[in-house]
Amino acid sequence: MTSNDANDSAAIGAVPLAQARIDWGHGRVIGFSVPADDALAFDVVQLWLDGRCVASAVANLSVFDFARDLAGLHLPSREHSAFELRIPQAALLPGQIGTAPVSLEVRTTRGASVLSTSVQGLHELLRLTDGAPVDLLYEVRFHGLAGGALQGCIINLHRVSQRPALLSQVNDQGPEPLAFYESAADGSVHHFAIPVRTDRLIDGSNSVRVVGPDGQPLGSYPIQVGVAALGDSERKLVALEAEVAFLKRLVLTQNPEALPARLALLKSEIVNICSEMLTLQRTNFEREWLAQVAGTPPVPPAKSPAVRGPQPAPAGKP
Repeated sequence: MTSNDANDSAAIGAVPLAQARIDWGHGRVIGFSVPADDALAFDVVQLWLDGRCVASAVANLSVFDFARDLAGLHLPSREHSAFELRIPQAALLPGQIGTAPVSLEVRTTRGASVLSTSVQGLHELLRLTDGAPVDLLYEVRFHGLAGGALQGCIINLHRVSQRPALLSQVNDQGPEPLAFYESAADGSVHHFAIPVRTDRLIDGSNSVRVVGPDGQPLGSYPIQVGVAALGDSERKLVALEAEVAFLKRLVLTQNPEALPARLALLKSEIVNICSEMLTLQRTNFEREWLAQVAGTPPVPPAKSPAVRGPQPAPAGKP
């Protein structure tokens, strides 16, 4: 990270008119900027990401409010000349949500560069972002109901903050702050317990959600009160899960040593089935042939011509 003065007076040892630094503890860019023209009451600074202006602020805050975080920099000659900048959530581009470094720069309205550096990785970029999406920062995991409370934990994906400001909501009731009873030393995991009161539940399907400060849902846990009848989709899903479990058990319980014996048995069964089919086909052919033979009518014997004897002569003739 390099810090540049707003004018050439710093080159000869004078107090710089503008300086800035990144305050990782609070996730912000802070500094001061004194107008070069005494006629101006305050100066204006701009925050640039990859050559694009994403935010601006008036340098009219008290320097003494940032004295602890600005330790090491030269204090300006004017008290109300400090500023604070954060990256707006809507200013992030899809190409910046990744592992590639992003250039960050603070400029004055005169075009002078006050701070020029690069942000390495998504975890640093989100740390400087105001209102970062909770689904990019955290992951919720539910462990189930125990002792009248829903147990679970929040995984801090990028360790942006030590204590995430999240809310819990039962059905359509008002959200309440999510209380943590245990956290890891490095802030990577936070365990929570949401009390589930019976007077807040309704007969049928209920939902306990973990949401962000702006109401963005992060995770939901269903709770069923009473007997639930399975619909067609649920029955199909249950049947599919049972079939998958059966196939997994069948595959995992196969003995590799018994595989040749299984193949030999399968071959013998196939040969027996083919033999039975040929025998049945031969029997059908024989039955058809016998039926044709039995159904053929007998040929009648040929009649011999009649033998005629001498005919009596007609009367009156010798």
